[in-house]
Amino acid sequence: MWQAAQLERSLLGQYNGCGLCESRAGRCETLDLEIYAKNLELNDQAQKYIHKKFERLKRHLKPIRDARLEVSQTAARSQADRIVAQMTITTSSYTLRGEESGLNVFAAVDAVADVMDRQIQKYKAKAYRTAQAKKSAKSDSAKASGLTAVPEEVAEEANPTGGFGTVVRAKRFRMHPMTVDKAITEMELLSHDFFVFYNAETEQYSVVYRRRNGDYGLIEPELA
Repeated sequence: MWQAAQLERSLLGQYNGCGLCESRAGRCETLDLEIYAKNLELNDQAQKYIHKKFERLKRHLKPIRDARLEVSQTAARSQADRIVAQMTITTSSYTLRGEESGLNVFAAVDAVADVMDRQIQKYKAKAYRTAQAKKSAKSDSAKASGLTAVPEEVAEEANPTGGFGTVVRAKRFRMHPMTVDKAITEMELLSHDFFVFYNAETEQYSVVYRRRNGDYGLIEPELA
């Protein structure tokens, strides 16, 4: 069970310089960053380093509604993968998520920060294209909403070596209703091949996935 190691809540205000975000202007804008630790303790140096890293991320992405960092020590065979850092950033439109491992807390935080930075760049590029071509975006959304296909490549590529694997990990995450077009965008931001979401138009759970030819498929399950 996750235990909260620290919950920092910094509001916009006047300061004589900020130790967390290195602000020299005497004014500090920090998001509410929830930090959780499992099987390890985060000292002051590690906490300060985390805040500095994600303050830099925040400068490239506004506004951020909330952010969450989970750091855990695992029993991985490789010592270089024993510290795992998972970051989730929620904006008014999308959720960005990344997970990386490292030899220590600093290496893991560096790695996941790099992943989040790439996702932020993708998000900003998408937002810019949408703002510049609203008509095109609406057309793409309407087209995506009508996609139906038999996902034959999903079955073919799920386990190329044959046989069945086992469930080794389960995840829980918050899910907000969204359109097909937004689900495709989140899938691309996460660099995944498929994305499970709650379809705001049909009010049911659906799956979008990337086809081999670069197009997308939509799965809408029905109870037998």
